[in-house]
Amino acid sequence: MNRNINICYIDDRLDPLLSQYLDGFCEDYNREEGSDYSLEFSEYKFRNVDNYKTLMSNNKVNKANIIIIDSYLFENENSNLSKFTGEQFKIILKQILPFIKTIVISQNPINTNSVSISKYKSSGFYDTGSEGEYKKYYEENLAEVLKTNIISTIEEKEVINQISADSEVDSILVDTIQTTISGIVDKALFEKEDLDELIKLFNEVKTNYGH
Repeated sequence: MNRNINICYIDDRLDPLLSQYLDGFCEDYNREEGSDYSLEFSEYKFRNVDNYKTLMSNNKVNKANIIIIDSYLFENENSNLSKFTGEQFKIILKQILPFIKTIVISQNPINTNSVSISKYKSSGFYDTGSEGEYKKYYEENLAEVLKTNIISTIEEKEVINQISADSEVDSILVDTIQTTISGIVDKALFEKEDLDELIKLFNEVKTNYGH
């Protein structure tokens, strides 16, 4: 059984402080005694040619167990493709690869009805000189969310391993679950109009009620 947990940070403007924190978080976790799993950190810079299809087809993204994604990367003014937010991508990803955990981060104020997390900033500008401050901020606002998702991922991996060894569970169902948790995407999903209609609906809601 694969005992790596892949954490991928996706942003059109990768935040160096957030990247440093996530990299350090993974290193600290891996140094802890008694952990049977290892964290691996990677980044993906969202490009102006990207959309939800290219992201979910990307090996680094669909092999992730936990994704930290910026809220507004799909509203990159340089992108001429369908634009939607990280929160919307989170829901679409859950439909296609439900075992991937998604944490949305934003540089803007967070609505009280949202579970998204604000990026660290100081007086409206990223404070590159306050190492202790940004670490403290993410320890207070992000660390527990990461730990919860890590525990959930480990639990799923362990249960799926048990299911695979259980002759009572239908083998086709087991194969389907294993394929999904491995991040293998059914390319046929990208040919359906359902997701495009879902994105259209999301954008209509955003226009009518604001984001």
